[in-house]
Amino acid sequence: MTVEQYWTKTDDELYALLGAELLGEGVGLSPEDDESHRRFGKEWFSNKHRELQRKVCHDERIQPLLGTTGSDRLVDAVTVAETLRLLDDASLPTVGLVAVLIARVGLGEFCRNAPQPR
Repeated sequence: MTVEQYWTKTDDELYALLGAELLGEGVGLSPEDDESHRRFGKEWFSNKHRELQRKVCHDERIQPLLGTTGSDRLVDAVTVAETLRLLDDASLPTVGLVAVLIARVGLGEFCRNAPQPR
């Protein structure tokens, strides 16, 4: 899926897709599977917050977007996805999906107190 396609999903749908991707399964067939995937995806995103901050927040492509209050979050998501792809981060299961989740939080909020990259 593209960033634009992920953008049309709800946060719960995004977390369920992330969980399914991380667990190596397709989208669940039952509501219980979707709920399990959603919980797992949300927990993973929360646990990876600091690591993602290190990768994204100090990048020169992201820096100009941090101070804008009225920025288009879809544009932010596309920029975050491009940045993660350029970093060639194979550990991220779905770069576009993660980028949309980051942009939905808002780059300023997401990058608040971001640790320096290693």
